[in-house]
Amino acid sequence: MSNKLQTLLKWFEDNKIEWDKDALEIKESNGSFGVHAKKSMKKDKPVVKIPKECILSIKTTGIANLLDEANLEGGCPLALAVLYEIAQGEQSPWYGYLQALPEHGEDLPIFWEEQEKDWFHGTEMESAVHNDLIDLEDDYEELIEPLLEAHPYIFSRGTNLDDDPYSFDKFIKISTLISSRAFEVDAFHENALVPFADIFNHSGKNEHVHFETEFDVCDACGQLEYCEHQYLNYLEDSDANGEEGSEDAGWEDEDDDEEEADEDIDDAELAELEGMGMETELPDLEELENAGVDFYNDDDSDDSDEEQKKDTCDMVLDRDVQKGEEVFNTYGDHPNIALLSKYGFCYDDNKNDYVSITEDSLIECCLAITGELLKAENPKASEKEIEKLAIERTRPRWEFFLKNEPTLCPSEDDDEQPEGRDDFDEDCQDDCCGPDSHGDHEGHQHGHAHGHDDEEEEEEEHAHEHEHDEEGGCCGGEEDEEGEQSRPYFINYEGLFEDKLMCLLHIMFISEKKFATFVEDVDNALAYFEELANSQGAEKKTQAVVDLKRNIYQVCRALAEFRRLEYFEDGEWVPVEKDEEERKACAGDLRKYYALTCRISEKKILDRSVQYYSELVEEYSKPATAAGGSSSSSSKKKPATASKKNKKMKL
Repeated sequence: MSNKLQTLLKWFEDNKIEWDKDALEIKESNGSFGVHAKKSMKKDKPVVKIPKECILSIKTTGIANLLDEANLEGGCPLALAVLYEIAQGEQSPWYGYLQALPEHGEDLPIFWEEQEKDWFHGTEMESAVHNDLIDLEDDYEELIEPLLEAHPYIFSRGTNLDDDPYSFDKFIKISTLISSRAFEVDAFHENALVPFADIFNHSGKNEHVHFETEFDVCDACGQLEYCEHQYLNYLEDSDANGEEGSEDAGWEDEDDDEEEADEDIDDAELAELEGMGMETELPDLEELENAGVDFYNDDDSDDSDEEQKKDTCDMVLDRDVQKGEEVFNTYGDHPNIALLSKYGFCYDDNKNDYVSITEDSLIECCLAITGELLKAENPKASEKEIEKLAIERTRPRWEFFLKNEPTLCPSEDDDEQPEGRDDFDEDCQDDCCGPDSHGDHEGHQHGHAHGHDDEEEEEEEHAHEHEHDEEGGCCGGEEDEEGEQSRPYFINYEGLFEDKLMCLLHIMFISEKKFATFVEDVDNALAYFEELANSQGAEKKTQAVVDLKRNIYQVCRALAEFRRLEYFEDGEWVPVEKDEEERKACAGDLRKYYALTCRISEKKILDRSVQYYSELVEEYSKPATAAGGSSSSSSKKKPATASKKNKKMKL
């Protein structure tokens, strides 16, 4: 056993971290640790309990007050807290834990050579790998350095760059380390380093444990049970609700009631007690104490048999573990772009992968299809006239969607779809655009939430809120004044576009008469989408319905084909099979292996998407029959990869 591991284990013991030493063993391999089972264990068993007093957060660090005053955002305050504690050496309460952290961190793409980053050409990682480093540089320059310079007596910088414990290089290392190891603890601590919990290595599919914590604590002091802040909040709420009478009056009334009750007892029962020959004089307290009476332990108390509730972070078994197995945790349901950029690895056939489509490309496709429709209606119109008409038709529909998007497509987590149903075969579903869309609240028993997050947070890091430019920037396909990227829309693992985009496309291509009713009252739009979702292909296939869906699917196919161009090499589409052969040949080069894994996964998504929507376009290009329709899309086979439960993407 190395000195590093011995020091860590002693620190665990000194800080009252509870773990079953007969069942678990920490092993060291190539400078990193892993947790292994010494015996078989059943699921639902807590195997580690970490007191919140020993976690390292922005509330527990020695510079907590300074960080609170600085009010830094994102991961910067925790990174600075860890740098500060490392700089204190053995004087830090977390020294035994910090000395065991990896010296070099994970091998993340931001540390790769530029020619290695070129492997990400066209993929979701291409912009992310550059943006991540730029974000870190901006954070250090704008947030960290001013704080270091303002408090030189707290942050000793050393005599040269190599000695500076707060250098940019060290900031990058700690920031990436935190990204891969931090847990969301509770409302008070927020993201924090949780000793022992971060020793469990990751498994994407066969994890054994998950992270549990009581999230709902006082956000002012961290108390799990009742505290003065909660009482003050109660008083403020009472005042806000217009309760009559002051708090003091309320207490006085209660005391008066108690006094009256005492008087009733004294008057009514005194004679009875005397008649029974009982003494009414209370026994002397000193005599009781000398007799050995314990005034502090009430055997009749309801809490006598219950241990006081401790606020801990627990690692709990999700499934049975066999003797000799390594016990794995999971980092959550993340796509490869998140796994590789935060944790330094990714894996093949990741069901959470996606491909993004820019808003600008969506606008261009909508304008192009609308232009074709207008050209058919106005064959003598010039190209400029058609372009103007297309913008005039498209703009109000786009604005309507942006204005009513929260109503039409609520952003809360949505329920899973009924088994065997494809969300997008009928373009939209009840939990996307229906008026009664409410998601399940997961509560605060977290799955392993390394870094974040959320998960909901991480896939939107580089997205921004869309604001319509009244001068025409929105529907003209131009970037905003600051040159930011337009908001993305997504194609999921199965090659299907997300619900918001399908909802938008219905609005873009619905008839003028129908759209006028939407503008008149948004409830008409809600009713339309609810009826569409409930019909599941059972509606009459009139020519209007066929034309509408053909236009929608044409846009979807065009978007997937347009996105696929970005993966071209030397002007050609390289088949996925060739990429897989290349990956097999470079198995020893993990960086290239992971880069090709990202590329292969995304190219497969686009292949599935192009094939799926091409078949739908062909199907809806058939004229509607007199009986009421072309063959229903609900009869069309779903993509071969489609699961029975097609979860809506939660990005």
